[in-house]
Parts: sequence; C-alpha cells; structure tokens
Amino acid sequence: MSTTNEKKRKAGDSDVAEATNTNTNSNSNSNSNGKSKKKKSELKSTSTISSSNDTGAPSSDNVNANGNGNANGNSSNGNGDGNVNDNASFKPLTLKQIRTKIDVLRDRVPIVPAEGIDPSDTDAVREWASTLQAIIEEFNLLLCCVSASTYKWGSDRSGAADQNLGMLSSELGNAQDQITTSITPRLTNVLAPVVELVRYATVVEPVPVQENGSNGSSGQNKKVHQFRTQENDPAFVHLCRTILCRNAGMMRCVFLTNVIKVGKCIDDYLKATKKDSSNNRNFAY
Repeated sequence: MSTTNEKKRKAGDSDVAEATNTNTNSNSNSNSNGKSKKKKSELKSTSTISSSNDTGAPSSDNVNANGNGNANGNSSNGNGDGNVNDNASFKPLTLKQIRTKIDVLRDRVPIVPAEGIDPSDTDAVREWASTLQAIIEEFNLLLCCVSASTYKWGSDRSGAADQNLGMLSSELGNAQDQITTSITPRLTNVLAPVVELVRYATVVEPVPVQENGSNGSSGQNKKVHQFRTQENDPAFVHLCRTILCRNAGMMRCVFLTNVIKVGKCIDDYLKATKKDSSNNRNFAY
C-alpha cells in the first residue's frame, strides 16, 4: 500500500511539475507575443507618422526649414527694396568729398583746339557748348551741398568759425556769380536759341469720296498747312556762335579759375576749422 501511494504521489508531483512548466511556457510565450505585438504597433505608429509627413503634415524639420526660408525670403525682399534702404542709408557728402569731386570736374573741362572752333561747324560748336554746360550744372549742384556739410547749430560754433564760414560762403557765391554772368548766357544763346512756329508749306489734296456718297464729290479739294519750328533770327544765332568760338579759350579760363579758387577756399576753410577746434581744446575756462 505504501509503495502504491508513493507511486501515486510521484505521479501527481510529475503532473504538477508538468503543469507548472506548461504555465511557465505559456506565460513566456504570451509575453513574447505581447512584446512582438507592441513592437509591431510601434512600427505601425512610426510608419503612420512618416506617411502623414510625406502626405503633407509638416514635420519639425520642415517647419524649421520653412521658417528659415520665410525669414530669409523676407530679408531678401527687404534688401531688394532699393528705395527704402537707399534713402535710409543715405549720407550727405562731406566737405572733403565735395573737394575731390570738384577736382574730377576740373579734369573734365573740354579743351579748345589750337586752331580754335569753326563757327560754321554747328555740330562741333554745340558739342563743345553742351559739354561745358553739363559740367557747370554739376559744379553748381556740388556747391549746393556745401551748406549741409558745414552745418552746425549756432551755439556749437565759435565766433571764429562763424567768420570762416561767412568768408567761405561769400567766395563760393562770388564764383557762381562770375560763371553765371560770363559763361552761361553765351552757352544758352547757342544751345537754346529763340525759335518760332511758322507755316512752310500748303498742300492741296482732293476730298475723299465716301462709299455712301453723302460727303465729298469729284472736283472738291482741301488745303493742308504744314508747320515747323525755325530760328527766329538766324543772323543773331550765327553771331552767338561766332562770339562763343572767339571767346571759348577765355570762357574755359574763367571757369577753371573759379573752380581752382573754390577748391583753395575749401582747403583754407578746413585748415581754419582744424585750427579753431585745437584752440578750443587748449582753452581753459
């Protein structure tokens, strides 16, 4: 009996062990299956996110790229707007820059041939006069910038500085007056002579007959007057060309003399301003 009971007990223990092993295997299998399913679900979610990004949903990289692209685009548009940036960054010419530009203008003054300019050569006379006229216009515009380059409020300028500025303004005005009085009228008489509108021809044309025959018929004519502009006084224009050609050398001399004088005045003003500022620094109140 004892032997039989021991055999039954062993058999029961083996069954329990088998059942335990079975449960353990099933649990391990279920855990492994759960992990595999979890990995599959993660892969599916990852693929879903990537596919949504491919179909148009903005990713973080795309957002950054778009943000940088928009910022760069706006900045490029801002730089491309030349009117705003150029006006905002504009700086007036300094007195030294004006001085340099005056020297450049002096080198551009047209020369007078050794044999002079032929008054009968209208094209040559007008070319020489128009070149000098353009240089005079630019010279006057440069002198208009001197006032802005020397501006200071009254309390920021000493008495000597006021005196120096007054002398500079007087000399610049004197130079412009001489050029305007001695050179500009002679150039204007050649470049812009007085003209008038005149009738130079009358053409008789037949009146066209319309298809319905209501207006016009054979034998009716109309007069067409043709007009053009011509010099009011050709003799006076020829005289102005002759005077210009005869005095071209002296006109060039007057202009260059005043240009050189203006340059020297600017140099003297800069020296006087530097001396005045050094005296103010050394003066003890």
